[in-house]
Amino acid sequence: MSEKVIIIHETLWQSYARDAGSFVMVAGMIGLGVFLDSAAMQWLGAILAFIAMLSRGVATRNVGRMTVAEAREMLDEIEAGAAQS
Repeated sequence: MSEKVIIIHETLWQSYARDAGSFVMVAGMIGLGVFLDSAAMQWLGAILAFIAMLSRGVATRNVGRMTVAEAREMLDEIEAGAAQS
């Protein structure tokens, strides 16, 4: 059985905070590389930025949006399967 992550609610500010964290990580790595005159650290920051964008794209593409009734039905199925185990 594959694991599922069900996000009940995410506010706009939580989404912004997650995006800001990704931006600060990348900007900090590239900025520190510029400050230290380290091409390797700048490249590492660029690679991390690419990986972050790629993973965000994959994550948003695979999100199965459901209505509240569909989510309840899925949770009931999960609970029923856990009770039988």
